Amino acid sequence: MKHFYPFQNIDVEQVQFALGVDRNGKPLVSMTYGPERGELSMVSAPAVTMWPRCSGDGNFGTMWGPTDPMKAKYTLDLNDMAIQETENTHFKEFMTIMELIDDKLCDFVTEHQLKILGRKNLKKEEVSMLQIRSVRPKYDKITGALNGHSLNLSTAKYKWDGVGGKYATQITVCDLDGKAVQTGVVAAGDVVAVTMYANQVYNGVGGDKFGIHWAFQDVQVICQRTHLESKSEVSAFQGGDYSFGRAYVTSELPTYNDQFGIEATA
Repeated sequence: MKHFYPFQNIDVEQVQFALGVDRNGKPLVSMTYGPERGELSMVSAPAVTMWPRCSGDGNFGTMWGPTDPMKAKYTLDLNDMAIQETENTHFKEFMTIMELIDDKLCDFVTEHQLKILGRKNLKKEEVSMLQIRSVRPKYDKITGALNGHSLNLSTAKYKWDGVGGKYATQITVCDLDGKAVQTGVVAAGDVVAVTMYANQVYNGVGGDKFGIHWAFQDVQVICQRTHLESKSEVSAFQGGDYSFGRAYVTSELPTYNDQFGIEATA
């Protein structure tokens, strides 16, 4: 059974990597935590999720999902977006820990680059260019400006049963107190935390890319998007002096017709 440490309690010094080979003779990097060499598992920081697929068939049938339902995955993203217009300092602390873990993996791969990457004489800075980081920056597609950072997690819906078949799994959705919600759904814009773990260190992706695949087991819905406070004012609009300005009167709102648009004034 996994033990999920609060992310603040993770001691990066106890994260260990070891080099071996898989059944096909390819290099295999294992990742363990602590003197007992268990799985590295933790409870994430609270964060806004924008593309959750935590129930039903997961990402099956979506634009980026598989065409084979047996390959469906539950997916979730954690973002450093502000919560109610306040910087998410919890995620900032969480991101620092994740970056330290990634840095430690980069050091290990640099030291064993010949066996893992088939390269030699690369400096750490050059090896880091091949690494897919856990928390990735997001850029505006038009301007190229940095929009923030996100962590993507995924867990296979179907797992091997050990006798040649597969069985379906579910993601447990919990409320603020950690109690399971039987019909719970995670929606875009919710503030959540997850029980997550390092599923594997992968390498050879796209030739010589490497990184850590993070999976998740449970989702805590800390605040549903419908309960988040809406803006009470926009400071950028304040201070304007317009001779034609008038107070907003709700009783004068127009009524709308679905087919023809504005129909009349109430």
